[in-house]
Amino acid sequence: VPARELFGAIVEVPLDAGLDVLAVYADGGVRYLNHSGAMSIFEGAVPALQQEAQAVLAAARNVVARIGPWDKPRLPPPAAGNVRISFVVSDGLYFGEGPYRALAQDGLAGPLLQHATALLQAVVAMPRTGRES
Repeated sequence: VPARELFGAIVEVPLDAGLDVLAVYADGGVRYLNHSGAMSIFEGAVPALQQEAQAVLAAARNVVARIGPWDKPRLPPPAAGNVRISFVVSDGLYFGEGPYRALAQDGLAGPLLQHATALLQAVVAMPRTGRES
């Protein structure tokens, strides 16, 4: 398997009431798990979401090209005020975590978070009948 082949990117944001999770996969699939337990699952490419989904993946590839895989035990969910961006990659799990404001201003993580926010807004705006869950 080739090294650094990106299969997906996951953004985790802790909130007072739980954890919001947005995942984007190489096949164009998108999943949003709201802290309330509500979910939006789109299997495969959904045209209304693809521009931002592909932008997230492009930004994720830039990050993966500059960092290495995590080789320690899995960490607990991110702490309040932090955001974690995980990358499912052919040669392991890559991730970055830090205060949201710092990562949003970072040259690598910032564009990814910007596109992930736009994708989340598009997911939430989808009509309920257009969602798989």
